[in-house]
Parts: sequence; structure tokens; C-alpha cells
Amino acid sequence: MSKEELLDYLDSGREIEFKWNGNMYSITYGKINGRSVISFCEFYKESTEVETPAELLNVKRDNTTVLDMLQSLTDNDIWIY
Repeated sequence: MSKEELLDYLDSGREIEFKWNGNMYSITYGKINGRSVISFCEFYKESTEVETPAELLNVKRDNTTVLDMLQSLTDNDIWIY
């Protein structure tokens, strides 16, 4: 997935699940204390909430950014809702 595709999905509010390094991750949306957030997490683990797509691109897990994770995957490892 390219950076532009990811930003388009995020701007349109699409939820994303993907498999990276054998683990499942999700990008979802919600509200915390009245503010809209984008939530990123490995399934069943603590999430990271950010307010903008640009912030999400730089969130890291295992020293790898969300953007780098998604750019390294094939379509078979990404589910868009």
C-alpha cells in the first residue's frame, strides 16, 4: 500500500486490519474525552491514539512505523472495511 492510498483510506474513515510479522494489527476510529482519534494496535494489546493521519504514519512498533509496515505488505495481508 502506498502512502497516498493509506492517507485516502484514513481521510475517508476506512478501518484497516493487516498482518505484519505474523501479528494482526488494526486501525480504527473513536472518541476520547470528546475528541476524535485514530486508534492503532496489535490485536488484544494496548492501543495508541492519535488525532491526525500524519501522526499515525509515524507511530512505531518494533522500531518500524505504521507506514513502513503497510508499504511492505501485499494485498493478501491487508483488509479494508
